[in-house]
Amino acid sequence: MNLYIESLEGGNYLAATGMGASRTLVRDKKSQPKTFHCLNEIREHFDTQAFEHVWLRQSTPYEEMVGQTDHPGALELEIEW
Repeated sequence: MNLYIESLEGGNYLAATGMGASRTLVRDKKSQPKTFHCLNEIREHFDTQAFEHVWLRQSTPYEEMVGQTDHPGALELEIEW
């Protein structure tokens, strides 16, 4: 199983677990997507679980803001966990 972390604007993160396109978003007690404020909060949340790979995805609106139409998309990289 892998961990997928999505970096959002405002310094928040969403997390999902799964393999490939089959992912399950982490939700809070009210079934809303659980937001985290830093990677350490995510690490604490999953402290008893091991993952094959941990992926961090960061989208940036910079290219759109400066008028570039051919942006490469989100930056996605595997991080040490």
